[in-house]
Amino acid sequence: MSDQPVGDAAGPDPYRDLDASPRFATPLAVTAIALGVVSVFGLTAPVTGPVGMGCGVVAHVKGSRLGMPAAGIAAVGMIVGMAVLMYLR
Repeated sequence: MSDQPVGDAAGPDPYRDLDASPRFATPLAVTAIALGVVSVFGLTAPVTGPVGMGCGVVAHVKGSRLGMPAAGIAAVGMIVGMAVLMYLR
């Protein structure tokens, strides 16, 4: 028998809890949410919606845990904003 504990012999434990990302709300994710809200109320959905979704996806790729939900909020804002635009015309 060796003097090493069983967990250290095989390397790091693959079942340990993952460390949470220290960056929760990055500026890109907050920008994506803001653009999603502007898409609904500012009547600029065809422009601000896709830009907000892009910001959310980039924030997600960079490690923000809020990035993908922010992209979803921007997408919903774009859809609702476009529906409002169609209704007002």
